[in-house]
Amino acid sequence: MSKVEKVIGEDLKAALEAFKADEFNNMNIFANRLMSNAIFGENQKIFLPGFFLKDVALTFALLKARKTPQPFATAKAHGFSYVESLGKSLPSLDEEQLWKDYHDFSNKIRKFEMNTWEEKSYSDNPKFTNESFKWLLSYLNSHKELLSDPSNFLLEGIINEMVRIHKVHSTTLNDLVLLCLMIALDRNYAYMRRVWDKPDMRIIDGRKLKEFILPSIDQIIAMSNKELKIKEANALLWNLVKTW
Repeated sequence: MSKVEKVIGEDLKAALEAFKADEFNNMNIFANRLMSNAIFGENQKIFLPGFFLKDVALTFALLKARKTPQPFATAKAHGFSYVESLGKSLPSLDEEQLWKDYHDFSNKIRKFEMNTWEEKSYSDNPKFTNESFKWLLSYLNSHKELLSDPSNFLLEGIINEMVRIHKVHSTTLNDLVLLCLMIALDRNYAYMRRVWDKPDMRIIDGRKLKEFILPSIDQIIAMSNKELKIKEANALLWNLVKTW
């Protein structure tokens, strides 16, 4: 195990300890730290546990605030098993298996994110999810010029719709990967899109938009129109995470 892998193993341990204590904000910090530390190594898969842990931390912070004790305890049992498995993923890091495990976890935990009426009314419908994701990505492709306006909420709005549909109707693994790519893309866009309190101080970095954001959108859309390859998607996700 390399020095970087040893440190990342300690990041994973810290995240698990924070999860046990319901310290989800600290868990998010440790997940971010893991992704930052991954930059110092040569293994382009080693950031993945941090990306997934960040989602776990953000999800459970919301669940803690919304759910009554018993459903939260049940959800946390699922979360603990998943986070513990991530801690054991080093040093082999089978990226295909990591994505499959994340997909399984995501499908389990989204049930706890539904409200009572959603649970009673909706069934899993990944075909609808797939069609709606294609529609949303096509809409994004047709309205990319809006991204040059720093007051726009195009990416945020599309991702909100994708997350809502995923949580209520479920996703295939491929569509979940596309959603993750969009979330990572938006984290980059949020840095380059500066919206200050005063309208006349709103600016956007046009060079980064042209050189990084728009080509990344094109790559995601291209992936959505063919059989998705995990290694290809993972390479793009790593580039998005590293740049972020």
